[in-house]
Amino acid sequence: MSSTHFYSSKAESYARYRWHYAPAAVDALCEIAGLNAASRVSDIGAGTGILTRCLAGRAGYVLGVEPDLQMLRAAQMPADHACGLAAGCAEALPLADGWADVLTAAQAVHWFQPLPARAEFTRVLRPGGWLALLRNRSIDSEQDQALAGLSRPEYGYRAVSASQPALNVPSEFWFGARAVQRHTFAFSFRQSWEGYLGALCSASYMPEEEDPLFPRLEQAAWAVFERFAVDGQVEVRGETELLIGQPA
Repeated sequence: MSSTHFYSSKAESYARYRWHYAPAAVDALCEIAGLNAASRVSDIGAGTGILTRCLAGRAGYVLGVEPDLQMLRAAQMPADHACGLAAGCAEALPLADGWADVLTAAQAVHWFQPLPARAEFTRVLRPGGWLALLRNRSIDSEQDQALAGLSRPEYGYRAVSASQPALNVPSEFWFGARAVQRHTFAFSFRQSWEGYLGALCSASYMPEEEDPLFPRLEQAAWAVFERFAVDGQVEVRGETELLIGQPA
């Protein structure tokens, strides 16, 4: 399966259950990059538009670029802001030279082909433009350890690391010789069983409901949920990492 289609069957659950980014991280991105009513931003690998929507209204125009058509169809953009969506990939962006003041990639850069994607970033960013990379991760080591036990073949887990060309590429690669700022922003929220399972199954490596092993995964995930739940909800504790700089 092409890496651009790993999420085709997961678009709905991705849109409903995927974690959002800490609002403080989005605020910091906008402040550092100096976004204003004249700024043009493109969110690369936009998925269902989780970050794209956060940036809408913070710049003159925001364009989400996503290769998976099912993910694009699941994206909902606010009608009262200057923003849009386009089919395209990081290695061949549908943008003119020097179009963007800011490029963002949230929870997506590991899917990009490093050299052609970086060349495209250089092409479409104006001189002095900004690149911002964001990702969410859990900071609950005990719960992480319990969930790690579900990433096994008997639960329908499928290894996709071979389809992530930039998985082990250092973050600094994307910024060239220029300095990069790193910031982290904590967040927490409470999640019901529906949201807990939905977020888990929105991952590319987890099975679909039609998979014969899905009931086994669901049962094991329920055991983890019950272990950590209080009054029918689990507290999710995470952080958004923001890497931002002006690529060389």
